[in-house]
Amino acid sequence: MKSRRWFAHSFARMIAPVTLLALAAAGTASAGELRATVRNVKPNQGKVMIALFDSAEAQAAKAPRAGYFAAAVGTELVAVFPDLPAGRYGLIAFQDLDNDGELATGLFGIPAEPHGFSRSARGSFGPPKFDDYAVPVGASGVVTTEIRLVE
Repeated sequence: MKSRRWFAHSFARMIAPVTLLALAAAGTASAGELRATVRNVKPNQGKVMIALFDSAEAQAAKAPRAGYFAAAVGTELVAVFPDLPAGRYGLIAFQDLDNDGELATGLFGIPAEPHGFSRSARGSFGPPKFDDYAVPVGASGVVTTEIRLVE
């Protein structure tokens, strides 16, 4: 229940300040790129918000490395996170249908707006663990993942 409360009450507030960030290479000669295809978007309804985490600790601290916001124009969109150092990254997304900047919740804090995780991971009795949705990104090249939004 605690993890469900975290997801429902904190997700939008933790990524709201991190809009459309482009990550700097920070002096490295090569860096990887993570591309996420978000599927099951309800077209022309609000926006899609995505938070990029580089560890379970960052997720627990509600400290995303980057965020991505885009208008929900079609049924899917591609979010690109360039210049990532080698490591494991996880993405959490939701579609803000009512444009209030927060994830709407229903009974018991269960999300009432479409939401999803990289690797289309799903949790039971709350959000999945970071290891379940983390994606390895190398020092160079492009890695792809899918986020399937569910209600």
